[in-house]
Amino acid sequence: MVRAVIADDSAVMRETLGKILEDGGIDVVARAKDGLEAVEAIDRYEPDVATIDIQMPELTGHEVIERVMDENPTPMLVISSHTTRNADATFEALEAGAVDFIAKPSGDNSVDIWTRQDEIVDRVRAVADADVTGIDDGRERSTRDRAPTRDRTPTIDVGDEFPGEPTLVIGASTGGPRVVERVLSELPERAGLRILVVQHMADHYTKRFAKRLDERTAYDIREATDGDTVGPGEGVLAKGGYHLDVTGFADGHLAVANDDGPKRHNVRPAIDVTMEATAERVTGNLVGVILTGMGADGAAGLESIKEAGGKAIVQDEETSRVYGMPKVATERVDVDMILPGDRIAEGITNAFTGWSA
Repeated sequence: MVRAVIADDSAVMRETLGKILEDGGIDVVARAKDGLEAVEAIDRYEPDVATIDIQMPELTGHEVIERVMDENPTPMLVISSHTTRNADATFEALEAGAVDFIAKPSGDNSVDIWTRQDEIVDRVRAVADADVTGIDDGRERSTRDRAPTRDRTPTIDVGDEFPGEPTLVIGASTGGPRVVERVLSELPERAGLRILVVQHMADHYTKRFAKRLDERTAYDIREATDGDTVGPGEGVLAKGGYHLDVTGFADGHLAVANDDGPKRHNVRPAIDVTMEATAERVTGNLVGVILTGMGADGAAGLESIKEAGGKAIVQDEETSRVYGMPKVATERVDVDMILPGDRIAEGITNAFTGWSA
């Protein structure tokens, strides 16, 4: 049974979250009313997962996350109304080491949060499975210490060419934002890629996440809008609550649309929708990437990219916070590379430069 600690300064929310998790078969071993109690409870009970509010007395959620990750690494899920009002707080929590986040209603509206019971339980279970020990998406591991990968690609050669109007589609879920940010920041601007990113994320956050990606990469990244086009050196992030559809490809530009059609894999945006549409409509060289995340989204899409003559890259088990989507993809698709998080950008670059001009 998954064991959880709940940290929230609202007595109503502590009680409500506790009932939601217990009804979902999760053992709530402690409830903390402030940040200091949260650190002490995590240290004492060594839970599989902790839910952390951002605004708490004694220690803030950020301070709790930083201290726990430094002293006793534990998978943590941010559940906070503060993140709804200020998405920056969410991404700061992820930078501090939280695995994932979910917004709760403002104030003590326990009625609204009960409508999301299944989502919360599923997310807590997924975060509990996350590996948070010893690695930081591959950042702290030396070349000597890395586990073997299927493809030992050569170091990027700055003189390499990028032929065939290259298009890149990246899909990620739980644990994905930090890896997506890293991968895009390491892609060379000279590649002139057209980039589509699907991160399972609510509408409150995708605009801010796109802004972060734009600020931290050499590419012009924005949240997708209906009728937008994506040219060389540009990228769009799927808007929360909408599938990112690719409606056409002409004169080196992708045409995209926000699709509010049925959910797939119980999510919208779904990676499969974007990858399948890209494989169907885009000519030129195409690479699909599946990163860390729960579930099976992306496997069918990656298969379509391979069938269209594209290449498939999957994050390895060792550096995936949650090895769900990558695992299913490797089982169902003849992938070209299985790589740690810190080598995904290198793999992408070499996949494109491997094509003949």
